[in-house]
Amino acid sequence: MSDEFHTRMTLLGRLRNQHDETAWQEFVYFYEKYIKAILKRLGVPSQELEDQSQKVLLALWKKLPDFDYQPQNCKFRTWMSRIIRNKVSHFFEKQQRHKNDIKRAELSQLNKPDSDEVEIYQIYEQEWKIHVADLAWSNLRDEFSSSALKCFEELAKGKKASELAEELSLKVNSVFVNRKRVQEAFHREIRRLNEELS
Repeated sequence: MSDEFHTRMTLLGRLRNQHDETAWQEFVYFYEKYIKAILKRLGVPSQELEDQSQKVLLALWKKLPDFDYQPQNCKFRTWMSRIIRNKVSHFFEKQQRHKNDIKRAELSQLNKPDSDEVEIYQIYEQEWKIHVADLAWSNLRDEFSSSALKCFEELAKGKKASELAEELSLKVNSVFVNRKRVQEAFHREIRRLNEELS
């Protein structure tokens, strides 16, 4: 048998005594990097690696006094890997439960008898209007020149027609005509989409 085997056997024996701080430090030195590598490969996010590796080490510390090392039946690494896997499973189950709890809380807020149904309806309506307006605007982009679209957009933002006319090399009257054409087409497209999609 090699010295390394004797050292590991001795270390595992010493770890039965949970108060042997030196044995525990040696164990952490030998296995912590491996534990983190396994956690990472199993999909634990980088920001959780340190915390989760500490939880694995704590679980090992608690279980090592009862561990009966029988190399003919099971490698120590196999036993340790089972504990790591169990901790990872628990981590992901907890993450999923947390997500489910948040969803349930959000739904319960929406389903509360004292919640303001009018406010919720308004949110739905506002989002629908934005959605349809975005679709309508996308559909119109190919129908008009960029200068006509700019007339509509910039006047809606409050830009002066005279400034816009100078910028686009148009007459002021043409700026208003372009805006009106795009505006009418935009409203028609919104009506059409509302009829088709509602």
